[in-house]
Parts: sequence; structure tokens; C-alpha cells
Amino acid sequence: SYGKVPDYLHQVKDEVMKEKDLIEGIVKDKMKENTDTLQNCYEMDEEERRNLINMLKTRWDEVNQKYQKICHKTNHDTIGDIKRKETQETELKQLENDIELLSRPGPILIRQ
Repeated sequence: SYGKVPDYLHQVKDEVMKEKDLIEGIVKDKMKENTDTLQNCYEMDEEERRNLINMLKTRWDEVNQKYQKICHKTNHDTIGDIKRKETQETELKQLENDIELLSRPGPILIRQ
């Protein structure tokens, strides 16, 4: 009895090995998916990135100019006024997010 590994430890070891194999299989599948995804992508060059940021900033200025004209109204009489204001707020926020995303350091991959 002394020095002999209990049977339940063999069972636990087998379960751990099965879980490890399962996890390795899932990781390999994910890595294959990522590799396939990367093969269908190309990297945006720096000039294209700068041009896109400048175009987004120009669009932001245009939308902001329109927004500033209506945001000082204290009484929005019509549903159209309210919807226009909400639409412009949403577009401004989206443009800000896109500019921030493109301004981050590192490569930008574009799916083909």
C-alpha cells in the first residue's frame, strides 16, 4: 500500500489530460481562423491612414457646424428638429470614435 498512487488520482490525471487536449484543440482552431482572416487582409499604408483621418476631421467640422446652429435652440418645436439634433450628435460621436481608432499606433488591417 505504501508508495502506491491511489486510483482516484489516476482518474483526476486522465480528466486533466482530456481537458488539456480539448483546450489545445480549441486554441489550434482559433489560431487557424485567425491565420485565415489575416490572409484575407491587407495593411493600410500611412498615407492612406492620414488622408482618411483628414477626411473624417473635415466631415466632423461640417457636421459640427450644422449642429452648433441648432444646439443653441432652447425650444425644439418639431420632431424633425429633435431627430436632426440626435442624428448629428450620433454622427459626431461616430466620427470621433473613428478618428480615435485610426489615430492609434500600430498597423490597421483591412479585410478584403
